[in-house]
Amino acid sequence: MLCNWWRNVRLISPPEVRDKLTPANINRHVNHFTANDPATGSPFCENSPFISLSAGTVERDALSATNFVHRARKTALWFGTQFGRQDYAYLYTCWVLLAPRTAVGIEGVAEEVRDLNVYRRYSAYQTEGEVAAKVIVPDNQISHCEKWVLDGGTRKWFDLAWTQSNPRFTPPEILTNVRELI
Repeated sequence: MLCNWWRNVRLISPPEVRDKLTPANINRHVNHFTANDPATGSPFCENSPFISLSAGTVERDALSATNFVHRARKTALWFGTQFGRQDYAYLYTCWVLLAPRTAVGIEGVAEEVRDLNVYRRYSAYQTEGEVAAKVIVPDNQISHCEKWVLDGGTRKWFDLAWTQSNPRFTPPEILTNVRELI
C-alpha cells in the first residue's frame, strides 16, 4: 500500500523521504488534508507521504460522564464510501508498528495521531481514530481485502460482499518476544 506521493511521482529516494517526513507535513495530513500544500500549490492530499489507517478511538464526554467508542471499521467504511456518496468501499486489514511517542522522521513506525498522550495539540479530527503510516505499508503486513456494499435502501448499513486473503501475509505475532512456558 503506497502513499499518494509515491504513487504520483513513481520514483522516490531516501533523501526525498526524509524531506517529506516532517512535523509540518504530519500536521497538514491530519488537520489540513485538502488544503493547498505551500511547496506545490496543489492539495496536500494528492502528494501526502502518509497513509491514513483507521484504528478506532474513544471519545470522552466529561459532562455526561460517558465514553463513546468510534470503531475502526465503521469509520473506515464511511471514509471509503465518501460518507455514503459511493455505494461500495474496499477495506484492507493490516498491521503497522506504532511509535510510542512522536517519531515523524522514522519511516518504519506509524504515528498514533489519535493518542492524546502523544499528540496533545487540539485536532478536530481526533475522534476519527487515525494512525498515520509513512510512505508504504508492505504487502506482507496486509492480511486481506474486503469489499463492502452500502445498503441501497436506507444507506445506513453495509454488507460484506467478499473477502480476499493475502497469501504473503505475515502475522505480527512473529515479532513478539514472549516465550512459551511449561
